[in-house]
Amino acid sequence: MQTWLIGAGPMASFHADVLSAMKIDTTIVATSATRAKPLAEAKNMAYLVGGLAKTLSEQSAPEAAIIALPVDLLANAALELLEAGTKRILLEKPGALNSTELQKVSDLAEKKGAQVFIAYNRRFFASVIEARRRIDASEGVLSFSFEFCENSPRIAELLTADHIKQKWFLANSTHVVDLAFHLGGWPTELSAQVSGQLPWHSAAADFRGLGISEKGANFSYFADWRGPGRWGIEIVLPSERLILRPMEKLARMPSGSFSELQIEIDDDKDVEFKPGLYCQLEAFYASTPSKDLVSIMQQFNATQSVYNVIANYKEDA
Repeated sequence: MQTWLIGAGPMASFHADVLSAMKIDTTIVATSATRAKPLAEAKNMAYLVGGLAKTLSEQSAPEAAIIALPVDLLANAALELLEAGTKRILLEKPGALNSTELQKVSDLAEKKGAQVFIAYNRRFFASVIEARRRIDASEGVLSFSFEFCENSPRIAELLTADHIKQKWFLANSTHVVDLAFHLGGWPTELSAQVSGQLPWHSAAADFRGLGISEKGANFSYFADWRGPGRWGIEIVLPSERLILRPMEKLARMPSGSFSELQIEIDDDKDVEFKPGLYCQLEAFYASTPSKDLVSIMQQFNATQSVYNVIANYKEDA
């Protein structure tokens, strides 16, 4: 499937590694040759410069595209490609900085008969694939909890634009939240509390809440960005507790024990490439894309009904 890789930054480079290994016919589309040329030459790919709009005015749209741009440019790039006729798009998370932009992409994709997916690569970690297998083989999820703490000193020093930092939960923390609800079921009931603020994130600094998922499981979450912490998910099954902390690894606590036992996983692809990317692109290029991919409509619904609630994003802009 002819593919354009939109962007030539670090995330695009990670995608290029996998696309090259999978021998996908890929052209890198970027603003300038500064990054595009060395990346294309290293991966034996074609490249086009001048930006997406210029390229679309001169070239026919590709069958597929992977958009790896700064988060505030993602939605517009997707709209341009959909208008030009691209039928399958993998859009880096979170797809947009608000649900209004997500809805525009979703509506246009439906109108054009196209498929747009959000690239939450952690759904495709080897550890998560094994966790999903164990959940499916069990009698069901009883409860789950998750933490999405962030490294505030590091984020404060980033050169990332302020308006992106102000939506940091959506731009970054949803990696954890999406995965937790993907495994344990999306909320049917959700009670969220927030407090505090940070110079770079005025909506909240401390997050906690609980609810019930569509699978009938109780869940709770916690994050305090004012101090140290790390991402993690724990899932309680009748026979064991599954622990994803760090999320590239999977441990189990058997019923009747306090021991955390590491589970052996086939993570060769996660070691060779950026974790999750190889299996995610396999799912994207399948003749029928995997149900484990996040559709643009699912992302729109999650942002409106879950993410904005947890993050205390009052103004969807």
